[in-house]
Amino acid sequence: MKITRIKLSFSNAYLVQDLHTILVDTGMPGEERKILQAAEQAGVKAGDIRLILHTHGHVDHAGSTAALAKLLGVPTAVHRADAALLRAGRMNPLKPLRLEARMIRPLVDKPFPPAAPDLLVDETTDLAEFGVEGRLLSTPGHTAGSISLLLPNGEAIVGDVMMGGFVGGNLFGSRPNYHYFADDLAAVRQSIHALLAAGVKTFYVGHGGPLARDAVARAFATQA
Repeated sequence: MKITRIKLSFSNAYLVQDLHTILVDTGMPGEERKILQAAEQAGVKAGDIRLILHTHGHVDHAGSTAALAKLLGVPTAVHRADAALLRAGRMNPLKPLRLEARMIRPLVDKPFPPAAPDLLVDETTDLAEFGVEGRLLSTPGHTAGSISLLLPNGEAIVGDVMMGGFVGGNLFGSRPNYHYFADDLAAVRQSIHALLAAGVKTFYVGHGGPLARDAVARAFATQA
């Protein structure tokens, strides 16, 4: 099994290569060609990708979904609690956690091409149908429908449950930090502890990263 990070303008997308390949998140609108070029460089042909899975329904993680679904002809999946965001192409009002978040909110609080999800997933969803051995864990807080993909080797793609560093993950990207925005900060803290309890060793995040287990445990140890 192999995870390939695709660094995009605002966020990371990921390829998970197992028996087949799934794409996790799609960046901002207009990044579909960059994603397909990165896949090709990783040795993944467009026909190898069997599913587009979303960690949540925000513009910087679902912005190119409509274009990619059309180009690839594959199903798209999101947790049912975030499905309305994809269908509308619009995020719920963003709740900033700090000053930096208030400054960048105008840059990311934008509409995106709507995409009707084909699959509404939850923790019972079996990804073996798409050629990947892994399971989903509900990790709400950043959004109500945030989910994480847990792989058998201890790696996990966790979206925006947390982030790495500062300035969109471009500074000190391996240092765990809260994301800029959260619908429910208490739920975020619970989700982080649920990921640690699940035995995650390496956290692949939407911005910056990857993050090591020990660093995550230390960073959020005092948060109940």
